[in-house]
Amino acid sequence: MKKILQKLAKLFNKYEPHRTRNTRKPRGQSLVEFAIAFPIVIMLFAGVVEFGFILNYYLSLLDATRESARFFSNLDPFADASFYANAAATVKDALEPRTVNDTTRKILLDSANDDVIITVYSVCGNKVVSFPSAGGYHMYNNAASTFTNTSMQASRLSGAPNAGILLVEVVYNYHQVLALPWITAWLPNPTPLRAYTIMPIPAAEPPLAAPAPVVTCP
Repeated sequence: MKKILQKLAKLFNKYEPHRTRNTRKPRGQSLVEFAIAFPIVIMLFAGVVEFGFILNYYLSLLDATRESARFFSNLDPFADASFYANAAATVKDALEPRTVNDTTRKILLDSANDDVIITVYSVCGNKVVSFPSAGGYHMYNNAASTFTNTSMQASRLSGAPNAGILLVEVVYNYHQVLALPWITAWLPNPTPLRAYTIMPIPAAEPPLAAPAPVVTCP
């Protein structure tokens, strides 16, 4: 029995962990590490905050184009000469404050840099005609449309039926809220934002009736 106990004691002594050295960091080391990491954390946090502002503005622009497209897709652009101007004004009205004390809507379009573009497409087979003219209606004439007749035709599936399409676009130059040097170094200030909505518009579907322009299928 004594021999068995001695063997067990030797076995436990064999696997007894060695004394660990004192691994505590010097008191100043943690402070130095924090001082190095803190500016990086601040830079990342500022970038996240600025991106949050950009995303919020973009969603507001997108909502404004949707509001205009939904309403005017039920109207006839060929029966109302003010169709395009009214559709653009609806986008502008959906963005700008309605009253002085309105703090929920604050995107003011700049007539010198921003733009609202309204385009109606009449698609017949492989032929695409845009109205009121090539490039659409421009509220301020500061930006080109994202789409052209060629790109609109290329986006359609082969054999797709005739269609009328309403395209509502808004181009806005976002002025950064924080505008910190490490953000403006890689993100231009102002930052151009573009949102658009495409909706079917039955009134522009060929064949078009008078007083609409004649669109013949190939």
